[in-house]
Amino acid sequence: MSINRLEIEGRVVVGESLRYTPAGIPVLQFRLAHASQQIEADRERTVSCEIDAQAFGEVATRLAACKTDSYLTLTGFLDRKGARNPMPNLHVTEFKIIKE
Repeated sequence: MSINRLEIEGRVVVGESLRYTPAGIPVLQFRLAHASQQIEADRERTVSCEIDAQAFGEVATRLAACKTDSYLTLTGFLDRKGARNPMPNLHVTEFKIIKE
């Protein structure tokens, strides 16, 4: 098995309402905005991006209680957005609230 693990901090900027799959599993889709200072080639640089994310099950239910603009640490893995969309999507498996 290959490594596919992502941990990122950021602010929830867009969030949809909690919904359910046909099998009754809770699912939440949202977008996280990240900004930080990173070292690359021995130089500090400002990094900023937004990443689409989703969570399922109990993680989705707990995340749905977070407000837009909450600052979180998300842990999970990357997968493509859909069968015809190869863009990355973070599947959140755990999270920590830093600031609501």
